[in-house]
Amino acid sequence: MDIQVNKDQLYRVAIKWLKQHFGNLTPNKYNNFSNKVFYLNSDHELVMEHNEKNGFIFISYKHIWSKVESIFHLSQDDERLILKGWLKETYNLDNVTPVMGGLTY
Repeated sequence: MDIQVNKDQLYRVAIKWLKQHFGNLTPNKYNNFSNKVFYLNSDHELVMEHNEKNGFIFISYKHIWSKVESIFHLSQDDERLILKGWLKETYNLDNVTPVMGGLTY
């Protein structure tokens, strides 16, 4: 049996999944990185890095992006839209540009 969902439904499911699995990241600022906020998981691993100066938010491929890719099978543009929506809803980050990888450490 095939189940069909439209893009809006898939978008809502993806954001709900992201909130459930990555909605509890801890934001941290460090003095030697004044324009950046680092988001760590419960194992203290760097999962996202937000450059407040230019609006880019680097998202770990290993932790998040690869999972969105393999579970939802979307284009990279659609993945980016979902991640933007999730970041806005979950972390109140508006006007950010999700970028795969590129984390400082």
